[in-house]
Amino acid sequence: MKTDMDDVVGGETTTRERIWPRAERRRSAFGRREPTSFRDVFSNSPRRRKSRGRRKTDPGAYVDHYGARSWGIAIAVLVLSLLDTLLTQFHLEMGTAEEANPVMRVVLDAGGYPAFYLAKIVMTIVPVAVIMLHKEWTFGKYAARFCLWAYILLAFWHAFLLLYLS
Repeated sequence: MKTDMDDVVGGETTTRERIWPRAERRRSAFGRREPTSFRDVFSNSPRRRKSRGRRKTDPGAYVDHYGARSWGIAIAVLVLSLLDTLLTQFHLEMGTAEEANPVMRVVLDAGGYPAFYLAKIVMTIVPVAVIMLHKEWTFGKYAARFCLWAYILLAFWHAFLLLYLS
């Protein structure tokens, strides 16, 4: 006699169903009715939960949806980093400035501009990715804004150098 707690597969109840008879009632293994599409990862779809409503007492958490503000900050930091790299190369070639970062100075001396660009890209993308992963943590929120404001100030410094030293 079959009860509502038995789950018969091919005529026999599996070990999993005997141990956890009601554990799996979800439609898929990941608890979603349909898998997340590539488009949904980057959209502000209303069916996805946003992190804006978290309680102040909740600890930071990882999310699978990044809002427009997070993407905007990340892209702005990457664009400003590229601008910094281009303007640094311009100043170095004109002789109006020298590289202030000792690590980048060593990279520039050892490998030239291709190594300089590669190091700059890696040294920007990796921290931005780590900050994006931790965007819900207090430190992550402040780190993202700090990076953005640091690059904005650096862009103003480059503008100053262009106007007054060139």
